[in-house]
Amino acid sequence: MWITDTLARHKMHTMAVGPTGTGKTLNINNKLMAGMPDKYMPIFIGFSAQTSANQTQDLLDAKMDKRRKGIYGPSPGKQYIIFVDDVNMPQREEYGAQPPIEILRMWMNHGFWYDRKLCEKRQIVDVSFVGALGPPGGGRQIVTNRFLRYFNFVSFPELDDGAMKQIFNVVLQTFVKAYLPPDLLDVVHPMVDATIELYNVIGKELLPTPSKPHYTFNLRDVASVIQGVLSGDRAALLAPEDIIRLWSHENLRVYRDRLVNDDDRSWFDDLLKRLVPKFFSIEWTDVVKVDVAHLVYGDFMVPGADPKLYSEITDTNKMVRTR
Repeated sequence: MWITDTLARHKMHTMAVGPTGTGKTLNINNKLMAGMPDKYMPIFIGFSAQTSANQTQDLLDAKMDKRRKGIYGPSPGKQYIIFVDDVNMPQREEYGAQPPIEILRMWMNHGFWYDRKLCEKRQIVDVSFVGALGPPGGGRQIVTNRFLRYFNFVSFPELDDGAMKQIFNVVLQTFVKAYLPPDLLDVVHPMVDATIELYNVIGKELLPTPSKPHYTFNLRDVASVIQGVLSGDRAALLAPEDIIRLWSHENLRVYRDRLVNDDDRSWFDDLLKRLVPKFFSIEWTDVVKVDVAHLVYGDFMVPGADPKLYSEITDTNKMVRTR
């Protein structure tokens, strides 16, 4: 963030590059919203597959003040920092270009674009760009080097296993010490180790294909599993089997529910059933006594509860009536 700050102050463009879930958007948003002097005014744009060049130009033109004839920018004495998230999301057109990127490239190359109604030059001044770019795949495109050559790159690498284990061990230990019986502390380290191994195996084995483009897994999925465990009804988490069963359900929710065919779901079920005895030294059947598809948790069984009680639902008929 210090590098990004320094480059932006000197009107140099920065591109944050890294896989999904490594903190690009969060860190840049925090920096631009709270970590810059008043002189620097942020503008936030999020690209999607349907973003057009006209939308991009109109959004930025609406933010610009007229300095004098043909010259536009922020208020005198100010500088705009335009943060473009998911830069490589726009779809390619017939000849391979991405129009929203091309309109930005035109400004970076020439310092202006044209008013589409008046056919006049609009020179844009006192602006710097910060972008966030993920690797191609999952809807993201390869971006032309004719655009990328204007940027300084800041890499956001994925966390290694040791760093992830340290982070989530602290989170889970703090939760267990504060709210759960002390003997459940013995489950924390195996649970984090099992979560990381499951994530690594899925990332290697369940790769995205044209029929499964959403098979992209990242650090947010690991965090979602842990967050689900932290959301459990504390009064119901009394024994190691209780928290292991909740952890198993969270993995089913985060990963299994995204799988598209029976073969993939069966493969995932077998993987989960192997990990439980491997890490927790307890058999799967001693933890989960129902079919995988019937392991259900929810927070709606006690209407009006405050806080809501996220616990296992064993009465299917009552669940259907409640919903």
